[in-house]
Amino acid sequence: MIGHTPWSLYGPFALSSVRTSHSAPDRARPLLFLAVRRAWARLGGQLGLACIAVGLLIIGLAWNGAASIDFVSGQVPYLLSGGAVGLGLIMLGAALVVVQNGRRDRSLIEAQLKELNLAVTRLANAIGGGGPAGHNGGRRPAQVLVGRSSFHRPDCRLAQGKDLPVTTIEAAEAEGLSPCRICHPEELEALETSS
Repeated sequence: MIGHTPWSLYGPFALSSVRTSHSAPDRARPLLFLAVRRAWARLGGQLGLACIAVGLLIIGLAWNGAASIDFVSGQVPYLLSGGAVGLGLIMLGAALVVVQNGRRDRSLIEAQLKELNLAVTRLANAIGGGGPAGHNGGRRPAQVLVGRSSFHRPDCRLAQGKDLPVTTIEAAEAEGLSPCRICHPEELEALETSS
């Protein structure tokens, strides 16, 4: 067992589950695996179409081979072997195309559901924090503009001219957004509590 590396002992896919001291080549392996996985996911449909084309070609070659022989017992092996391999490749290609389309559709639906969830959360936060007499003694909480990954003061130059939704700082932080590094909207809350 001397000289065995974790991935040769457990397989290349178990690298992330084994705790070892990571050197630079060890850290590059999972990144390479992810890149290959993404490329394979994109090529699934194209590989399926290639399998269908090769399957049709093999069936055509088998038909041509069977047509060149004038007795039935010589034609049957061409038709059986070429037909079976050709039909197998056509079915494999069709399955790859269907799986690829299902993956693409699922990723589109997941992205749309994520956007819908974010919009509903922002709407709920805007409705919940929009009352004039909130939980902070009758004062309105500080309002900020919400972007994709950060929130801004209403007068921030990065948010100027954009139609961004308005919410409270607490709601923006609850969504996991980070404060803008230019306008520092988290200071609005400190200013309001001190006045």
